[in-house]
Amino acid sequence: MKNLVKKMLTLSSILGVIVLLSGCAGCGQKKMKPQPKPVQPTETVVFYQTYEESDVSNVHAKMYTHSSRGGKSRMGYIKFFETDAGLKMEVDLKDLRPGKVYNIRIHQCGSCNNNSMCCDKTPMSVNLPTLSIQNAGRLKESFIIRGLTAEQLNNARIYLERDGGYKAAWGTLEKGMML
Repeated sequence: MKNLVKKMLTLSSILGVIVLLSGCAGCGQKKMKPQPKPVQPTETVVFYQTYEESDVSNVHAKMYTHSSRGGKSRMGYIKFFETDAGLKMEVDLKDLRPGKVYNIRIHQCGSCNNNSMCCDKTPMSVNLPTLSIQNAGRLKESFIIRGLTAEQLNNARIYLERDGGYKAAWGTLEKGMML
């Protein structure tokens, strides 16, 4: 009987330890910090819109030349419009010298209130048509130019040069009301 009691005590001690250990499954281990749930990636779309320079689809320049009285004389306009085929350039000018070839040069400028000092010293590298007229009168022509946008021309200075660089006419390309 002594052995039986001894065995029962041993068995009850073992069962007590098992019950005790089962209630404390994490005892003796370091406490682990809970891991944050992984964040599902989301796509954020942000639209920016400015009203000063956005969506420039046309620009125009009132063109001037030197007056015989020492001032300047208005000679017409050059307009640029965005089209599916490219940038359409419309020319309506008077006072061009017959038989002379005029090269168009465009110099990009910052916002400088019509001050040509803030414009690039070298003209834009783009193929622009040459202008000429055979008889005195008005030149009205249209051209399509590829590789250029009206946005790039906004605030630029445009010059007509002849005779090896003489600036025969000038204007500032601006967006806004059409002429």
